[in-house]
Amino acid sequence: MLKYQKTRVLPLRWIGNISGEFAGNHLVKAVYMDEDGDIGFSYKYHAFMWKYLNKPYKWWGTYYILDIKEENK
Repeated sequence: MLKYQKTRVLPLRWIGNISGEFAGNHLVKAVYMDEDGDIGFSYKYHAFMWKYLNKPYKWWGTYYILDIKEENK
């Protein structure tokens, strides 16, 4: 597993990773509501929050890349 950090500034990385956790929770809730066909205000709220909380994660967060070919060796 390869760890890819978008920034070297530690507080920005913390902000990015924390906002990524919250964004992921909102995305899961929005997907469940979409599967149930519950497309109302709550769905729009969770989609909106995911959209804007995911931006700091994309800018400063830590990504993990899994190379399956390397893992099989």
